[in-house]
Amino acid sequence: MTRISLTPVIDVVFILLIFFMLASNFNKIGEIDMDMTKESNSASKEDIKLIELLIRQDETVISDGKVYDDNELVTMIKHLTKDSSKYSIILTSKEDVTYQRFLYLMNFLKNNEINNINLGLKNNATKN
Repeated sequence: MTRISLTPVIDVVFILLIFFMLASNFNKIGEIDMDMTKESNSASKEDIKLIELLIRQDETVISDGKVYDDNELVTMIKHLTKDSSKYSIILTSKEDVTYQRFLYLMNFLKNNEINNINLGLKNNATKN
């Protein structure tokens, strides 16, 4: 009984593959020419609005130099974010603020459907 060898078939398939690869034309379909040399200083609609909040232990929060209690804070944040779908709230605190106050405010904002809350950390580098 004679055995059929697949080696010549594989060689022919590779030769045909190489031929079609060399003979085909790879055009750049859907190419968009973009000129990236122009710079713009104007804000785009995709910019993220940052709201920085400084938490104090006496159940108030400072934002842009104004003091808000927790209920006024929710109203202020909803007013600032009504026009912008992309916003980020950065929470920082003074040294005397307890973790309980920090977590209470985060939970309070979350319960009032305010998302995108981030923690702002300070660099505590010591100089010798």
